[in-house]
Amino acid sequence: MLKLVLTLLFVGLVVVCNGSPLSRESSESPESIEAPMPDFFQKISEQCRNNTGSDDAFLVFMESFENAFKCVLKIDVDRFKTDFNQLTNATRTAFFTKYCAEARPLVSCFDDMPASVRPCVKENEFKYMEAFFESIPKTLDLACKNNGEIIFNMVDATRLKCFQENAKHISVCVDTYTESGLWNDDWNSELNQDKCSTLTNYRKCLMVPLDTCDLSDLIGIYDVSMNAMLRLSPCANNTEESTGETHHNNSTDVI
Repeated sequence: MLKLVLTLLFVGLVVVCNGSPLSRESSESPESIEAPMPDFFQKISEQCRNNTGSDDAFLVFMESFENAFKCVLKIDVDRFKTDFNQLTNATRTAFFTKYCAEARPLVSCFDDMPASVRPCVKENEFKYMEAFFESIPKTLDLACKNNGEIIFNMVDATRLKCFQENAKHISVCVDTYTESGLWNDDWNSELNQDKCSTLTNYRKCLMVPLDTCDLSDLIGIYDVSMNAMLRLSPCANNTEESTGETHHNNSTDVI
């Protein structure tokens, strides 16, 4: 199950990188910058069926998943996109004060998800799911820190253009991961040292375009939840702490 939440996490990072409202302004076609999205729902369905002998548990999980995202969508998405597209240094403080305040209560939208997926996982792996969801507030705090500095950097035209030009590298990273044994093995199997290097190499792969485009701190969004889970696994020695996460741990300057 750790591999499931890790997959959701890395797909989420790709969405942050490629799915920014600003990305529509690029002259690149969507196909040229969109990374492939693995069919992880099929994986979950198979695991639920294997563990319980029916599809009922998967249906419960999907209902919880859908309810969570309906809850999250209480935020005015269209207004958010408009405000994000108009984001400048002058509007930055107001933007992140408003939307970070709106986002924090939405963390509770995911409260039912760990319990809903519990029948589909081994009991000793449930801890990873809990660690992932418990890390969400810290991830949000990091994204909001210093008036959204990490996210605001993506507004910079030079950085954005650079990232769009290097976005195909993200696809290569995802392809490499989904072709690995880590993705294709039984999702309820434990990680081992042989597979820990896959996660290390995946992060290194992501860092290439981020470093190239002066967006290195963005990896901190990935690291917070990743490290919370890996510290409970045989891959504990493979945790990485980004500059952004380090600064977050040493500072209380959060909106």
